[in-house]
Amino acid sequence: MKLDIHGEAIQGARHYQEDCFEICVEEVSDPEGCLVVLCDGMGGHKGGAVASSVAATAFINHFLTLSGLPPTEALQLSLDAAHQAIRNEIAEQGAPPEMGTTLVAVYVVGNDVHWVSAGDSHLYYYRKGRLEKLNQDHSMAAVLDELAEIGRISPEEARKDPQRNALRSCLSADDISLMDLQSREGLLRPSDKLFLASDGLDTLEGHEIEKLVTKYKRKTSSLLVSKLLKTVEQVNKPNQDNTTIVIISAKGNSWF
Repeated sequence: MKLDIHGEAIQGARHYQEDCFEICVEEVSDPEGCLVVLCDGMGGHKGGAVASSVAATAFINHFLTLSGLPPTEALQLSLDAAHQAIRNEIAEQGAPPEMGTTLVAVYVVGNDVHWVSAGDSHLYYYRKGRLEKLNQDHSMAAVLDELAEIGRISPEEARKDPQRNALRSCLSADDISLMDLQSREGLLRPSDKLFLASDGLDTLEGHEIEKLVTKYKRKTSSLLVSKLLKTVEQVNKPNQDNTTIVIISAKGNSWF
């Protein structure tokens, strides 16, 4: 599978950049595999920035030692290693005890897509004008939206709830309470796209993202990432969060 992979980040209105991402292609054991990890830290420059970087690095490094294991098992063990690295940073390096990070990782092998996530960072799948969220959202937003869907609260109440962005799971000093670990065999076809994104992208509605991606679907991943980030900036949202996007575009039969 020929893949075009590109990622970028913007700081938004925050004082620090607490997002981190890693793209691993040549190092993975499978010649037709790629691994992408995205983390969104919390706890300020001395907490969130460290947490996201430590987790992403630990995840990649551990995954590369697990050649031959089933993909979901390798992803699970790598998430555990990233979590332990956060705990060690707090216990042994004097990092802020409240620091933590989300994590979403996707491993593509041929047409198969495997992923693991904890927190509210996104993994999207795009095909023929339709955008689908693949991974579960471990923030209160998912709970509130479900309550709105069944009529317990209004959509407006769900959108404006002050606890909407509160996380129900992440990598921190505590145990990981929720995790999403899944595989979709044969999912990726030419012209399909996978998106990893931090929650700063939530400034845009899903239909806005879908429309923009459809407009530029034949362009490079680099141009599409740039267009999405520029659109986020143009909203000029007060307190705009850090926003990171990595796009994997399926192009053909060999690596790009």
